[in-house]
Amino acid sequence: MKRKIIQSAINISSSDENIINEMTKNIGQIPGCLIADYSYDVDHNRSVISLLGDEQSLTKAVFAIFEIALESIDISHHHGEHPRIGAVDVIPFTPWGSATMEDCITLAQSIGKEVATKYSVPVYLYGQAALIPEHEDLSLIRRGGYESLLQEIHRVADRKPDYGLARLHPTLGAVAIGARKPLVAFNVNLKSTDIKIAKEIAKKVRGEYGGLTRVKSIGVNLKSRNQVQVSMNLLDFRMSTVVQAYELVKIEAHRYGVEIQGSEIIGLIPLECMVDIVGFYLSIPDLKISQVLEYHFLENFD
Repeated sequence: MKRKIIQSAINISSSDENIINEMTKNIGQIPGCLIADYSYDVDHNRSVISLLGDEQSLTKAVFAIFEIALESIDISHHHGEHPRIGAVDVIPFTPWGSATMEDCITLAQSIGKEVATKYSVPVYLYGQAALIPEHEDLSLIRRGGYESLLQEIHRVADRKPDYGLARLHPTLGAVAIGARKPLVAFNVNLKSTDIKIAKEIAKKVRGEYGGLTRVKSIGVNLKSRNQVQVSMNLLDFRMSTVVQAYELVKIEAHRYGVEIQGSEIIGLIPLECMVDIVGFYLSIPDLKISQVLEYHFLENFD
């Protein structure tokens, strides 16, 4: 019987190594919660901590993160390339093993209510946990970032939170908590410092502009690396693959005479994605996930 596993890639509006290390140290002491990956980026001024666990261990982890964020992060002074609305910005839950989407929705609602009550932080439920259609799309919740939400939360109907008061916490801001399918955070770096090119390519990639279905994309200036980036979220990696995203960025970059500098995965990536990438670039069209040795350990051994 498959184990019940829930994944959470918690997005934090800080790239301070000391803060993130303190968070991971505290989370590491929680029984049943595995820190699968974590990373921070100074240009985005953002960190992602990827966790695997059950409802009880993930709940403890979320509140461990909030306690440290409350003491260490002031969103009103935050600056970075990535859209954000809060110190603890996004908390998604994704089902694996015997866990169901309904489990993740229930967990998002439970934690959301407690966060709003304990910290007086407005909470938005997004994705499949959304209570209203206007909150299903995370990008709409975060439109204009913290600064826009600060002005609109009390007077624009769809900006009112699902839980908590229509008033941002002075240092924590707001938080989006959701339930969703696996997401691949995939970035492609360009041999260019022209942010206009990155933004134009990102626009061509985005699904709402006729690009790739279920793909969100923005152009980002990586000043610390002296280059620009096309930063993408693949919301359905089977519908629009990593290969398709990479190749489309490369084609559009060629239009401007720009080469690819490299690419990166933020957080975790499903094994199925890796098999697709290997199959494409090594010209193995019939490569199957069942040909990966470790796949059988995951499927047949608890």
